[in-house]
Amino acid sequence: MLASSYLRPSSRLVAILCIAARSAAAASAAPASDYVDPSAAARLVAGQDLRASSSGKDATLSIAPIHPAVAEMRSALVEEGPGIVVEALFLWPRPRKTDSAAEILAAYNVLRAIGSLQGIEYYSASKGKMRTLYEISSLIAGPDDPTPALDERLVGLPAIEETLYARQKDTSFGDNRYRITLSSGPGFVRQSSTNITRMSIGIVPVAAQEAVNVRLLVVSVDEGLLFYVASSAKVSILPGLRDRLEASFVNRAAAAFAWFTRGMEAARPEPSR
Repeated sequence: MLASSYLRPSSRLVAILCIAARSAAAASAAPASDYVDPSAAARLVAGQDLRASSSGKDATLSIAPIHPAVAEMRSALVEEGPGIVVEALFLWPRPRKTDSAAEILAAYNVLRAIGSLQGIEYYSASKGKMRTLYEISSLIAGPDDPTPALDERLVGLPAIEETLYARQKDTSFGDNRYRITLSSGPGFVRQSSTNITRMSIGIVPVAAQEAVNVRLLVVSVDEGLLFYVASSAKVSILPGLRDRLEASFVNRAAAAFAWFTRGMEAARPEPSR
């Protein structure tokens, strides 16, 4: 598990308040070191990623960026009471100066394009090779209506949180439906996904409805976009299952970041003027 050595509670609070004020003023992006420990920022800028996991009573967020949206994640986790939390943090390096509003809209549309996840690959630790992650991935008409819906590219950010529904046939966890929420603010986008059907590995049930959550946060920084993933599951940790879930969550986060990277490169947000 990667240890966290960020800031003392008082320093963290001051940093959050400063970032909240900056976001409210819709000011330009700050350096990554304003959101994570400077040593962690240096690793991200160098192309490395950060990973952490925790379980049981110690299940919590330890490498999350210092950002107001993370406070809501923490509150949700306390209410959820997960048995395992797996985190991953990446940096998408901005290839050129980009209009901030256009970049955040592009990031929102990438995270909204659930159909584009179909066919992506991830490294399967159990198989020891690359493997298709989603054989099927599509938005659907509603929680009880599996009629496929096409991805829609928005021309502007919604004023309120969106709730969407999806069907994904996963090579590990089977065919499931999810509730997905998306929202945005000055310089950030967030997405949350919750299973609304029971999940299994083969014939073995591993998670009840509403027991698996994946929360994404994209934050604009001077160097590019921070891409943070927190996966949590309220499951009975059977012998051998914890390691398998942890490896699966980490590798899925890496696959999600690769998918996000391709989407941002294809979107090519407008350059800043």
